[in-house]
Amino acid sequence: MSFSIGKEMNMGYDQSNHKMNEDFGIYEKTAKQYDQLRFTGQAGIWSHRRQMEVLRRLLPDLQGKKVLEIGAGTGRATFYLAQAGAQVLATDISSEMLDVAKKRFSETPFEQKIAFRQLSIFDLNIDLTGYDYVVALNVLSRLSNPEAALVHIAKKMSPECRFLFSFNCLSSVLLPSALIVNIRRKSLFRSVTSRWYTPARIERFCKMAGLEVLAWQGNHYVPNPRILFFTLPLFQVLERVISKKFPKWCPSVCAVTRKVHHCNDNGNLGYGPR
Repeated sequence: MSFSIGKEMNMGYDQSNHKMNEDFGIYEKTAKQYDQLRFTGQAGIWSHRRQMEVLRRLLPDLQGKKVLEIGAGTGRATFYLAQAGAQVLATDISSEMLDVAKKRFSETPFEQKIAFRQLSIFDLNIDLTGYDYVVALNVLSRLSNPEAALVHIAKKMSPECRFLFSFNCLSSVLLPSALIVNIRRKSLFRSVTSRWYTPARIERFCKMAGLEVLAWQGNHYVPNPRILFFTLPLFQVLERVISKKFPKWCPSVCAVTRKVHHCNDNGNLGYGPR
């Protein structure tokens, strides 16, 4: 069994690179204010902690592990990964974002555990041999063609490596806003690429890339916490009621995947040994 996707993936690669270049300037300009706008105040801190809790549940043993982080941004998740004992290569398309991340770790006990490199998900030229995990939080939903990104990463993974990524989930309480975003193809609050997906569609993307989903976890968060801070009690209730039993109904969903078949240079997928 195989899927012929080479031509579509190449087109997706070019389109996504173009859109990422358009969004790049926004991330460069807002890097210094990024965390302050999204992860301060009671609502922002709660949202951050919920996502880090999901990361902890999915990757419980990081001591001595080698991790590639894609879209590290200002280093929020990087801090957790290093604190948990991982050796991290943190990458991002924005040099300004990485500068903020470097300052976060300056003169901390974790400084020697982290290396930084500026590159985009589509320019990934890193040998993943020996890496235990690839982590990409809040990245796939910012791409105009995430399936091309999944193929690009999967081709470089070893069968032992695990790829954890998050995406904005369409089948959640934020469905009305998500539908508007998908029509606009941009975030409601910023002029950057944004798309929401069902878990079933993400699983199809993974299958095309030769990846198998091993686990799902989800969390709620307060969108734009500086403006919608008053909705925090609602999302706290939803987190308690929905997240553990119905992770695929959360606005933010994480998937852990492994490589189960290979993708050759022509973009054709064929099953390999499990």
